[in-house]
Amino acid sequence: MQVGFFNPLSYAGSPTLPAWPTPPVLCDREAVQVTMQRANEQLRLADDLGFDWVSVSEHHYSPRILAPSPMIYAGAMTEVIKRAKIAVLGPLLPLSNPVRVAEELAMLDAMSNGRIMALFLRGTANEILTYRNNPDDARAMTQEGIDLILHAWTEPQPFGWEGRYFNYRTVSVWPRTIQDPHPPVFSSGNSPESVQFCASRRLNLGLSFILLPDIKQRVALYHEEAAKAGWSPTADNIMYRFFAHVAASDEVAAQNTNRFRMNMGLARHMSQAVTQSLRESPPEKLELERPFLCGSAATVIEQIGALREAGVGMMDVSFLWAGLSYEQQIESMHRFASEVLPRVRSL
Repeated sequence: MQVGFFNPLSYAGSPTLPAWPTPPVLCDREAVQVTMQRANEQLRLADDLGFDWVSVSEHHYSPRILAPSPMIYAGAMTEVIKRAKIAVLGPLLPLSNPVRVAEELAMLDAMSNGRIMALFLRGTANEILTYRNNPDDARAMTQEGIDLILHAWTEPQPFGWEGRYFNYRTVSVWPRTIQDPHPPVFSSGNSPESVQFCASRRLNLGLSFILLPDIKQRVALYHEEAAKAGWSPTADNIMYRFFAHVAASDEVAAQNTNRFRMNMGLARHMSQAVTQSLRESPPEKLELERPFLCGSAATVIEQIGALREAGVGMMDVSFLWAGLSYEQQIESMHRFASEVLPRVRSL
């Protein structure tokens, strides 16, 4: 299995700030500096510890993820991360110009010597309203934007685009991506409709913050829809993003995390959507009792085995959890890298 480190750039200031949108007056400038310094420390550490990639996402108006521009942050990563791939997971296409996104990712691919990965998301309803778009159009806009970006990366001649949401007289993206024909592209699969689109375009599947039975359902649907499209994905085409905490023992891990629940009214800012079943559930009504992986190294390895049996071959791991100190996050990363990662490679 392949394993990436998801750095959420979670605000280092007060953990009890009000929900979205969080008033700017509550943003402490020194805490923002600490946030960015810690983020760079964790990125370097993830690179040194052998994670396959580091990832960043895009969110707005909230201290949960201080990355309104993942492209800027990914550009900085190219100077910090020397070995691992850089995963932009991902730009929110309803808020963006897809041609600009295609250009900037191509530029990042060149700056990183061909180490970029990308996942395109639609964002949450509140974030879409940030830029006055209609949330009802978000999925269709995202899917058209993906088609446009893929075409811009692979069409050797200038072309025009007349779509429902995007119209351009001329598209001619420079530079070309270093990776041929383009960087690995993931598409969200947290809803059945998204899974169907993903499979029909032969894209990699990205899942986030859903439960194990739902992962199995999405993976099965992905394989079914891929077969209809005439191809067969493997576990290496399927990535799952989640929380993890590795401690000296199961008891210590429980003590560190069981005092707090992750209210998805907060964590919804860390993913495109959160679901409990094949029907999407309101994120504000879902709470996670503990991280998806939680326990000693031996316990976490067993849990990863269940994830692998569900068909997942790529893990995008955040070591953040409500109430965990920065030092506990770092310790968890070290334990995962030294005691779990070597075993994971053989799965």
